[in-house]
Amino acid sequence: MARPRWMKKRHDEALEAYEAAQARYTQGRTKLLDWIETKREIKAQAKQNFTNTDYAFKLYNQAHPDRQMTPPKEPKFSDFYQPSEKQTQGELLFVGGGAFALAYAAFCFL
Repeated sequence: MARPRWMKKRHDEALEAYEAAQARYTQGRTKLLDWIETKREIKAQAKQNFTNTDYAFKLYNQAHPDRQMTPPKEPKFSDFYQPSEKQTQGELLFVGGGAFALAYAAFCFL
C-alpha cells in the first residue's frame, strides 16, 4: 500500500527542515571551533612575545655590559601581604589535623 501524497509531502518538509537545522548547527559549530583556535593561537603568540622580550633583554645586556637593562620585577602577593603568626599556626594545625584524620580513617576502614 502506497502512502498518501500528503504524508510524503509532510515527510519531505520535515526532512528539509531537519537538513536546514543540521546545516545551521554545523556552521555554528565550525565558527565556534574556529574562534577557539584563533584565541589559542593569540595566547600562544602572546606567550612567545614575552619569551622573545626576555631573550632580547638578555642579548642587550650581553652586548652592552655597561648599560644593564632589567625588566621590571613581577609583583607577588607576598610583597603586599604577610600572614600573621596565628594564621600560619592555624593553617598548619588544620592541615596536620586533616592528615591525621585521613590516616585514622584509612587505618580503621581499609
